[in-house]
Amino acid sequence: MKNIIQKSFIVLALLGAMGCGDDFFDKSPQGSIDSSKINAELFVQLRNNIYRQIPDGYEGIFLDGYADNGYSRNAWDSNGSAVQNNTLDGGLNFGYAGYFQSIRACNQVIKKADDYPEIPVNDREKYKAEARVMRAWLYGIASLYFGDIALSTDVSNDFPDGLPRNPASEVRAWVLKELDEAIAILPQTNDKGYFNKAMATAIKARMAYYFGKYDQAEVAARYVIDNGGYRLHQVASLSADMVKDGEYFKKFVDFSAYGINEDTFIKGLFNYQDIWKADNSPETIIAKEYIANPQNSSWVRVTCLLTPNLVEKQAWATIVPTQELVDAYWTTDGKTKPTLSTMDQRIKDYKALADEIKGIENTNNKTFNEAVNSIENSLPNKAYLSQFKNRDSRLYASIIFPYSAVNKYRPNEYQHYVPEVNNYGESGYAFRKMSGADDVIPISGGAYYGTGVDFPVIRLAEMLLIYAEAHTQNTGYDGTVVAELNKLRTRAGMPEVPTGLSKNDAIDFIRKERRIELAGEGLRFFDIRLYEDDTRNGGFKGTEAASIVMTGQIRDVVGKLGAKKIWAPRLMYMPLPTTALDKNKNAGMKQNPGY
Repeated sequence: MKNIIQKSFIVLALLGAMGCGDDFFDKSPQGSIDSSKINAELFVQLRNNIYRQIPDGYEGIFLDGYADNGYSRNAWDSNGSAVQNNTLDGGLNFGYAGYFQSIRACNQVIKKADDYPEIPVNDREKYKAEARVMRAWLYGIASLYFGDIALSTDVSNDFPDGLPRNPASEVRAWVLKELDEAIAILPQTNDKGYFNKAMATAIKARMAYYFGKYDQAEVAARYVIDNGGYRLHQVASLSADMVKDGEYFKKFVDFSAYGINEDTFIKGLFNYQDIWKADNSPETIIAKEYIANPQNSSWVRVTCLLTPNLVEKQAWATIVPTQELVDAYWTTDGKTKPTLSTMDQRIKDYKALADEIKGIENTNNKTFNEAVNSIENSLPNKAYLSQFKNRDSRLYASIIFPYSAVNKYRPNEYQHYVPEVNNYGESGYAFRKMSGADDVIPISGGAYYGTGVDFPVIRLAEMLLIYAEAHTQNTGYDGTVVAELNKLRTRAGMPEVPTGLSKNDAIDFIRKERRIELAGEGLRFFDIRLYEDDTRNGGFKGTEAASIVMTGQIRDVVGKLGAKKIWAPRLMYMPLPTTALDKNKNAGMKQNPGY
């Protein structure tokens, strides 16, 4: 999909010159393009520019730190701690202005396409449909963040009286209708990376799911599964660093006790982990695009995800997994929660192991890595590390835990948590699944690693999970649901999912499976609010709802305190920015309740 970002550079400068001021961001989409400054060729680049509005990408990983999956210690990196501990207010930026800026870019394409008759009419209709899909997606996400929002499809130069907020239910109904109309126009196949019917339908499946419209979500997800041409990612063979990490993980699993083939399990682990290593995964439906150069690469997946000991460039671990996420992974049977010691006991066990390894270093004049390597075969039997024995393959693929092998950037490396140094992330863990890429380059004068690997914003696994829950909500937990979930299990080298569950037990199970499969991908923030909302959750809150999981306090492996997790009804939606309330004087422009 690299052609899209490369083709949109010229028009970005033009858009910048025509950009509007702060009023635009805080009122609603407005402003218009001077058609005399754009010819047909530049208009096509304007069409390309809407794909730069694809939300989140690597930055979306931080959203898991707005819920219970992640922790981001720095207020300048993320608002996550403020959301977790319920100290947010209208002075914080939750992207309100950015959504409307992106919506404006879409409105311009829709309204101006027919000003260029030299562009074939079928192409103009396609470009407008693509922009309508993006605009609907952005409005849908904005409604999930803020609830009621101003809905405008106009590119008027100004709204002197401001605009009222449309009810979220009205906005969401419009989003689904708009997507249906655009999908009817889009081709089955399009230029590579540009929206086609299946891609737009995947967006609809996600939006319908989050809107609680399970009938539409089921139909849309089923269409993508059957007609999109996507398949779950698998590796052809294991790379050298995979083999070395795999040998380490084998020590933690009693394969015979679970009746699991060792090679199938290890390959499944890397089938999953490899999704994020390179472009063009057959599983990716929509990706946020990057290029491996200093201007268009992302430094998040190395600098923000890894700890300083694991790479030769700077790394800060500014978004890290929580103990709560680690504990959520199944045992190796794929259906049982692990039996775990109390957190206080695990803290004691960690300190005992750390002291043992430090003693080996001092007594034998060894480095940390040499000391850990000298007892590698006995590590699974250490009290602290017993919590990682016989777990879901996706835990090993997703989480770097203390003393685990990490051979991606430095050979023969083990994870060394240094709690006294903030840049080790303040949980003891780091994300493994999204942190490795095959094209890292030095950027910023060699200080950091950047990557051009695109980030899968929507992938086939999500469609399987949406279908599974939506079908269970609509019809019940039956063989069709089991079949789709078992596709994920087969890919991961894990046992099949249980059968014969009641409807509510099945919904809870699928939501837990969703948390595991999509961990760190920026969806947990929306998930726990969906489950909490009785108008959208299908009548079943379950064990994964926000009021259930957002309790207690985040702690690292030595007991150091992080954010408190607090739930309050006002947290269903984020506050509108104070600047928006100041500038949009419409009587219908009110702050969200509780702020």
